[in-house]
Amino acid sequence: MKTARTWLLLALAACGPIPGDAPVPAPAASTTSAAPGWDLLMRARDLDGRVVGVAPGRATIAVVLASWCEHCHGELVELARLRDRGDVRILGVSFRWQEEYDRRGDAGALRAYLAREAPWLPVVPGGDDLWRALGEPPKVPTLFVYDAAGQLRAVYDRRERAMPDAGELAALLDQL
Repeated sequence: MKTARTWLLLALAACGPIPGDAPVPAPAASTTSAAPGWDLLMRARDLDGRVVGVAPGRATIAVVLASWCEHCHGELVELARLRDRGDVRILGVSFRWQEEYDRRGDAGALRAYLAREAPWLPVVPGGDDLWRALGEPPKVPTLFVYDAAGQLRAVYDRRERAMPDAGELAALLDQL
């Protein structure tokens, strides 16, 4: 069954994009290209079933996270320092396969962590389409910064550099 699905997807891909599929982003962010994952994030529902929706006039920081990830815990502390700014909103994105990696967590562990440490953070349970649109982020945390128009302005990947602190993110937000 898996092989038949793979062949079908390859055949469809050869014919061109599948309507409704999100594009895979280029490795480097550009202020003029379409924002990878933006439409999917805006249409997504958070863990409580609320549609994320566009936040007019506000930048969006989306952080891919897992409840067991110590790097994520540290990054959420930094992001919490920015949450009172009127020009930004912060979203979490959790992919089941990252949350459940090596049996470290599950949906219950994620909800418990958020209730205890970040009750202010709406979290989107991401699916395959969002994962692909965001460039298949292999590590948690990975952070995406979109400007108010939904253009991708920065990506912070833990494999490439240390995660930004609140000061670095505030300086970036001030430039948007």
